[in-house]
Amino acid sequence: MRYYLGIDLGTSGMKVMAASPDGTIRKEKAPYREATPEGWLEAMELALRKLWQKVSPAEIAALSLSSQVGTYLTDGGEIIGWQSAAGTQELSEIKSQVTQAAFLSEIGMAHPDLISYPLPRLLYIKRHHPNAQRVCMPKEFLMETLTGECVTDPFSYRGLCHPSTRLYSVALLNQFGIDLALPPVASPTDLGGNVTPAAAGRFGIPQGTPVYLGCNDFFGGLLGMGVLSPSTVFELSGTSEHFGAITPSPVADSFVSGPYFEGCATYGGTKSSGPSINYAIRELDMASVTTDLAFEKAPLFLPYLTGERAPIFDENARGVFFGISPETRQNHMAYAVMEGVVFSLYHIASHLGLSRGQVPTILVGGGAAVDPRMNQMKASLWNAPVIRARETDSSALGACILAMVGQGAFPTLRDAVSALVAYDDPVEPDQVLGERLMARFEIYQSLYPSLKGHFEAFSKL
Repeated sequence: MRYYLGIDLGTSGMKVMAASPDGTIRKEKAPYREATPEGWLEAMELALRKLWQKVSPAEIAALSLSSQVGTYLTDGGEIIGWQSAAGTQELSEIKSQVTQAAFLSEIGMAHPDLISYPLPRLLYIKRHHPNAQRVCMPKEFLMETLTGECVTDPFSYRGLCHPSTRLYSVALLNQFGIDLALPPVASPTDLGGNVTPAAAGRFGIPQGTPVYLGCNDFFGGLLGMGVLSPSTVFELSGTSEHFGAITPSPVADSFVSGPYFEGCATYGGTKSSGPSINYAIRELDMASVTTDLAFEKAPLFLPYLTGERAPIFDENARGVFFGISPETRQNHMAYAVMEGVVFSLYHIASHLGLSRGQVPTILVGGGAAVDPRMNQMKASLWNAPVIRARETDSSALGACILAMVGQGAFPTLRDAVSALVAYDDPVEPDQVLGERLMARFEIYQSLYPSLKGHFEAFSKL
């Protein structure tokens, strides 16, 4: 049997997956001892060592990569993580000086209000790390470690690289005086290089194994969920969550809308959904909670533990429990956290025209998609069936798919998706629960505007 290896570098750990064209999947993961380049490599080495107990390295035909983006490494060793507030001032300057028409011409999309995108972050690095000459993201670091070649894909550099031409915007770089050396760009299914003797010795991947470029973990995750067709409504969970749809062309006045493998991915992303769920698991015994009507008196929760992106874009926002009474118990608060994360997605959807009654089905994937309680809440709130992609590590599967298409195991992405992506039965809406959730959401969405000024004052204490 021939396997195709997907390596996914996430926020908290490394996931590796070996998938064969007949749908057989073997996978492993390892957490980071520390979130540094060497910490990433140690986790990859450990995860692969465990994987080789299930799959022989000699069976690996090719591999591809998936990684968090918005995290930048300089040649001086500085790391700026995607959750950092670095670039806030720079983003404001850039958007005040460049028209939307210019953005569409140069990068194929409107520039979103995201400080982790390349332009604001590179301008920040230029100003605050003046000795830096070369910058890359984690995926390029892995590519260079494995092959000796530092090369990237256009989706990882959305906001600076035009996906159609696969060229960085020289006009934007020159306008802001950014002269940092950046990796060359090629297609996600293009060959980036071959595994070197040194990498083979450390990681056990056979020398000479082809390494295809892959893409950012979000697009890799969508691909691993089988999201390709226009009009598909999706929700992909992880450290952050993304809710949106595939549209035929960029949508004006949306949070993010830019070229995807087919059509455009139009969506909004949260920042703290994953940390909020982890908090409820760790501190509030979330595993014991049910979503029945016993929780009508549960408090509301704003899931902004580390700030929030869409739809409020506020780095100062923090988590809030609202409506605690003497009867409030730990399980009520755990329920509120789950509900608050679902409400944060619905808040995005309401701005995108994808709210209740406007969505035929929702395709969900990622780690949180395994939770039947949250899937029931989503189905009931949107009054639409929720369909779960069976493979939760969808970014790693997306990387496997890109390796297979790059190597010629499948002629197209659609062929690979048809063979490898499977789904569970739909979760149907509960009308009573849906009405209850809608009433609570109306209060939820009114809380942030009332607290906005207090968040800023609180951040200065």
